[in-house]
Amino acid sequence: MKRKSLAILAFGTFLLSSTIALMAAPTPLAGKRVLIHLKTGFKQDDNQPCVAFDMAVAALKQGAKVEMLFDAGAVVDLKIWQGRPTSLGYEVPDKLKDILVAEYRTPAKKDFPKTYQDFLRWLHGQGVEVTFNGTMAQLTSLSNGVHDVGQLEPIAKPLSLEEILQHRARADVYLVY
Repeated sequence: MKRKSLAILAFGTFLLSSTIALMAAPTPLAGKRVLIHLKTGFKQDDNQPCVAFDMAVAALKQGAKVEMLFDAGAVVDLKIWQGRPTSLGYEVPDKLKDILVAEYRTPAKKDFPKTYQDFLRWLHGQGVEVTFNGTMAQLTSLSNGVHDVGQLEPIAKPLSLEEILQHRARADVYLVY
């Protein structure tokens, strides 16, 4: 009987330590670089940039180093006109807030960013690097040079075409929207 109790105790200890080890195990993305390449703007198809923002939250919660690269049609989303955002001024839908809060518990619903600009700034505050195609910004007259922020969101960093390729090459995970 004593031997049986010791076996049960040993097995219980094993289960407890295994559970603790699994809970403490790093996620598959911990420390990896995730590049989220937004090429579609909100005015073209608001589903794709919406998913890109959601994926940024998911990657952050898994411990990844996240970069959101605004390119092609999405560069225009970073435009600030007369001190206000254009496309990023759209409100984040309440249903999306509910889903993200339920899954990640942060930010709290009452503190959730109201607009996509607020959401982008919140993500940046959580460590997301925000970049954009400086050549595209110059082509669309939103900036005066490849490395000029111009009329775009000031937290965003302009990249040359060569720099974009370097950022893509260093990414462990590459998502395109």
